[in-house]
Amino acid sequence: MILERFTVGPFAENTYIIGKTPEVAIIDPGGSSDEIAELIESRGWKPQAILLTHGHIDHIAHVAHLAERYGIGCRIHRGDDWLLRTPQFPELEAMMGARPCPEPESYFEDGDALEVAGLQLRVVHTPGHSPGGVCFVDEESGTIVVGDTIFRRGIGRTDLPGGSLAELEDSIRERLFTLERDYTLWPGHGPETSLEEEREDNPYFGRHAPPLAVPT
Repeated sequence: MILERFTVGPFAENTYIIGKTPEVAIIDPGGSSDEIAELIESRGWKPQAILLTHGHIDHIAHVAHLAERYGIGCRIHRGDDWLLRTPQFPELEAMMGARPCPEPESYFEDGDALEVAGLQLRVVHTPGHSPGGVCFVDEESGTIVVGDTIFRRGIGRTDLPGGSLAELEDSIRERLFTLERDYTLWPGHGPETSLEEEREDNPYFGRHAPPLAVPT
């Protein structure tokens, strides 16, 4: 599996290119679409799809640019479809050169087996940061692209529309931490980490962490 990371835009969002050459998929193109395309074309790669971990503007701003350039569609969980259709922060979107996303070609469901770019990915629905947040698990490489569900020693924010701290806590504890092996985690912001490290040392979930204060 190849994995290339671009850190793009004013929020230092991580865009990923994954696949088995020459086929690739693009995950969360939040900016710098010309630079992404330059790398793809210099390597002779063939984009097959755009996969979205969730629908926040810093992850989707340049979906339309690459979808049109390569004649490919985007895929998202239905829980975040509304974010593709509703301006989130108009002034910020203009600054980022964002364009309206195309209609998704399909929607993810929890547990989907996704065959794309030569990979066999499993979709894990992890709501909380947003209603339709998902992670992509590649068992062969021991890799999970986790979007903004969890970061190195952190978790995604839950104060945006549709966010829920209780749901995010459940997603991480019940859908990620229960996986039986270690994985490398590639988040939507910041450096990679490992599932085992976050089980042990994430200040929200580590062995010595206090319980999360969940609003009632």
